[in-house]
Amino acid sequence: MMGSPFQLLPQVSPITELHDHAPVIVLRAIITLLELPPHPNVVNFREGFLHNESWFVVMEYCPEGDLLERVQRSSNRRLPEAEALHLFREIVRGLHFLHVNGIAHRDVSLENILLRDGVCKISDFGLTIDADRMCSGVVGKAYYMAPEVAEQDKYDPKSADMWSLGISLFVMLSGSPLVQRASGRDNDFSAFQQLGVHGVIETWKMTSFISVAVRDLMAALLQCDPTKRLTTAEILANPLLQ
Repeated sequence: MMGSPFQLLPQVSPITELHDHAPVIVLRAIITLLELPPHPNVVNFREGFLHNESWFVVMEYCPEGDLLERVQRSSNRRLPEAEALHLFREIVRGLHFLHVNGIAHRDVSLENILLRDGVCKISDFGLTIDADRMCSGVVGKAYYMAPEVAEQDKYDPKSADMWSLGISLFVMLSGSPLVQRASGRDNDFSAFQQLGVHGVIETWKMTSFISVAVRDLMAALLQCDPTKRLTTAEILANPLLQ
């Protein structure tokens, strides 16, 4: 597909795995995604098909790499607050589009945010699921994983996405993950539970480049109680993202 704005990538493979309950649910969510109109902050899917017992999708080509690479190339390996908020707004808009259309991502991370013409696009839908379905089991990347996912509790995938969104903003601003894993067995997470977002930022001496308003936003996302986390609609209404 040289010269084409699309590329061919496998999403669920092989097809024999689709007899297992979870992959069938993932495939159903991907099919739902294929039926939706394009969104500027979600990688565009042109079509999906089966070939040699594997499921493939033809998706938009994003030649500028992922957002983590952009952060790591920046001065001090972190982004200025204004730039981070601009990119964060694009991610939230993409995730809002998915959530209102009944899709939860379950692997929101800077590695899964691709860039095309400087615009953020959510990608990698291999763990996608119906947004209204309660989930179980450990999925996603350890740094970004919500506490209820790390502890293998039943969880609302939309709320878990919001924790991952908060971690994504934290990494953009600090250049470092908040914790290795949001589990009671992780010392950093235990410290976070005591300090909160504001306390961590003060302890890490980051108050000079992360404003109080942004700390408040991250604190509202990084709630250990998933029922207390902001929704995408609430974030988009925040004056910081206007």
